[in-house]
Amino acid sequence: MPRKDEFPPIISRKEDAAQRGDDPPGAFGHDTPANGDLDPNWQPNDDAKNAAEGFIKEFGRERRPHREDVYPYLLIRAYSPGDRGARPIWPPVPCWESPDILLIDAAYTGPFTPAQLVLSPTAGRRYRVFVRVWNLGLLPAIGVHVRAWYVNPGFFGGDPNNPAYQPHQIGGAMVNLDDRSRPGAMQLVELDETWDIPSDLTGHECLMASVSCPLDVWGGVLDANNDRHVGQRNLQILAGADDAKALLFGLGAMVTKAGTLELVHGGAAVGPLLQGVLGKARTEFGPVARLRAPAQKALRHGVPMGAAGTHLLTMFQTGRGWLVADSARVWALAVEFGLVDAHATRRRAAQGHPFATPLATRRLIEKMGADRFDKLGVVLDADPGEALIEGMMRLWDAGGLTAKDLAAALAEGGPYAHLLRFAHTDPERQDAGGYSVTIVG
Repeated sequence: MPRKDEFPPIISRKEDAAQRGDDPPGAFGHDTPANGDLDPNWQPNDDAKNAAEGFIKEFGRERRPHREDVYPYLLIRAYSPGDRGARPIWPPVPCWESPDILLIDAAYTGPFTPAQLVLSPTAGRRYRVFVRVWNLGLLPAIGVHVRAWYVNPGFFGGDPNNPAYQPHQIGGAMVNLDDRSRPGAMQLVELDETWDIPSDLTGHECLMASVSCPLDVWGGVLDANNDRHVGQRNLQILAGADDAKALLFGLGAMVTKAGTLELVHGGAAVGPLLQGVLGKARTEFGPVARLRAPAQKALRHGVPMGAAGTHLLTMFQTGRGWLVADSARVWALAVEFGLVDAHATRRRAAQGHPFATPLATRRLIEKMGADRFDKLGVVLDADPGEALIEGMMRLWDAGGLTAKDLAAALAEGGPYAHLLRFAHTDPERQDAGGYSVTIVG
């Protein structure tokens, strides 16, 4: 039991009120209660607020992690090598040369092997469709939905309202992908349905594929240039005696009245493209790894643009018909008229050649005037498909339209692999796209 001096002292109510702060009422050591009004001399000071906001912004910029370090980061490559999902890429990098959409004839029922890959699909046949999908994120991707479509051959740029390029679904599949630190971050997925090409199609159709999962959702538009969830293969590989006439006619026919078609030789880019699509497969000209492009100076036509390739021709509709203009003639006449400075262009090579910008050649041609069209190329009163074929044969003095004929017209010697990139731009539709043809001969 505590002693008497250990008990709290007994005080009066007045002393208790003073200790509790009720003397005077509502005050704590003050003579008068506070009324809550601001000091009349008070001025706002934003220094503390501004300092706090600056700290938050600086901290957020430095500390905010990359998306792929937190969530799944799905990808179907647009090109190879080096594609890590940055979009858009065209121009200058084509977005329609995906190495991740692959075909094998359905007559082969074994496991996937590059030796069975199909170079040029044929109308009336059936093909197994494989899509290579990637997860570059540090979180596994669960419930990944892979789908594929075919689209009419041409210059599909992602505009869903263009009636000429309506997609037709082939099939789909569901998979799970590991995070990027594990081998399972990449999978080659076979779709649940084969691509049965109707006999009334060409076999040159564009192939599109998408990948999506709950934590990294595809937006729903088949636009490979602006969405890493979409891959596009507008690519045909022709070799030897393969006839390019039907393909070239179809591409020319898709050029719109307000559109401009430009043809560029891709140069050394053909090597990585073929290896990405065909791996180590053998062709009639030997293993893919041995196929090489001609040196830029060995090409018989066009204007060299450095790493951007060689600009070959430009085609668009005029009041007299379709103009198919030779790029070398356009450049020579533009230099003569002082519209371009050849010496300055060589000095500014690192900044890119003027012809590397879409529609640059057309603008120069229009500046030089319609009375000089015949000096720049050929003007043909024909359908656009016929105009493209006739223009190429006249400008290149080609003996025919087989892969071997075209390869011989482009460069002497060989066999060489040529990457021809047809790019179409329509300002009225605000649409741009392309189709690539690889010629080996």
